[in-house]
Amino acid sequence: MGIVVYWLEGDGEAALPVCELFGSTELIQALAWAEDRRRQGHRHVSISTALEENIGRPGVSAVEGGRTPDGEAYEWSKAGRAGKVRRR
Repeated sequence: MGIVVYWLEGDGEAALPVCELFGSTELIQALAWAEDRRRQGHRHVSISTALEENIGRPGVSAVEGGRTPDGEAYEWSKAGRAGKVRRR
């Protein structure tokens, strides 16, 4: 099982959990399905994945000397994206 979209069907205490299954290569379809559930007014819409081809943690796990472990330059910083840095 690759991707599962979960949501609640119904209102209040009577709401029941429902899910739809997608293959590991169907992320775009799963995202569209989740968006459609939200537009229909369903609550607690979420996506869960267990992708077999993902062998490590997403994102960059280490940066040393401005380079990732595979040698690519890496200059991203939260401070540069969030606006002006506060000085103490």
